[in-house]
Amino acid sequence: PAFGLSHPVLLAFLSPTIIFLLILVGFKSAALATHKSVDTYYKYKTSDTQRLLWSRLNERVGVCMGMANAAAYLVLLGVVAYVLGYVTIQVGASEKDSWMIKAVNSINQDLKATGFDKVVAPLSPATATYYDAVDILGAIYHNPLLQSRLSTYAVFLTLAERREFQEVGNNVGFQEFWQKSPSIAEFINHEKMKPLIENTPLYKEVTAMLGGDLNDLKGYIETGKSVKYDDEKILGRWDFDPAESLKLARKKKPNMNSVEIMRLRRAFRGAMAKATLLATIDSKIVLKIPSANSASEGTWKAGTSGQYILTLAESGRNVDVQASVEGGRAILMKDGFTFVFGK
Repeated sequence: PAFGLSHPVLLAFLSPTIIFLLILVGFKSAALATHKSVDTYYKYKTSDTQRLLWSRLNERVGVCMGMANAAAYLVLLGVVAYVLGYVTIQVGASEKDSWMIKAVNSINQDLKATGFDKVVAPLSPATATYYDAVDILGAIYHNPLLQSRLSTYAVFLTLAERREFQEVGNNVGFQEFWQKSPSIAEFINHEKMKPLIENTPLYKEVTAMLGGDLNDLKGYIETGKSVKYDDEKILGRWDFDPAESLKLARKKKPNMNSVEIMRLRRAFRGAMAKATLLATIDSKIVLKIPSANSASEGTWKAGTSGQYILTLAESGRNVDVQASVEGGRAILMKDGFTFVFGK
């Protein structure tokens, strides 16, 4: 941070490199000083025979050590290229990519062609979390439509409600730009993405929310199914469905007269228009009714057989609302009315 570098992703790559170089410089310096002392000793303080023997030993061992050194550096550079290449191959799909991305991709193609990738792959220091993260980013980068799936992942439901993310999702110009397959440099430097990418607190918040578990998110991005959260049916963002609500109300009361039907229709399509229900993994519930400019917050508690109890704050008191989830619909019973929400 003292040098202006604070983003965890950048530090994750730079820190090992800097530490390696510092250790390398330390050992090289110590080796040079030691070699100079030994060489001076045999040159000036021993017999010609011992000096010649030392010179021959130094040359022949030097060749062997040089070859070993070269092999070690070859493997080391191969590991670095392999780890970086896992990112660049997934995001380097444009002719406008920088020479560096093209170079790393070319090296990785050579590693695979020669079979050397089998040597360096087991030595990779990258964790499974790193590979999962790159797979997720690569999938979203090449498939902008996956934004909607990402926003419905149970962990990210509250993030999707935040202004900075809604501005990205609702910006037509940015979405058109994304659809044109820009280079990764153009993408991360776009005025809509750069502030998000450079936002260190946001990165830490997201990683903390995921708790290091990217495998479930990866599966959700690929299939739309979450092994970890799909069993809790209430989780998600639900939109009020006036037609289904009226249909269910008439089904429950077949003899409903025209005045009652008109009143319900007016309420469902007026007061409840565009209402949303948000249930998050921390057992919180938010009922937003834009037409009334109101939002009721509370908690949800699971019952049995898809039944839930929603506790909402209304007029300074808590109100319990019975809810059930069935067939992709969340059904709320409140004040004698039946409200149907769908995803």
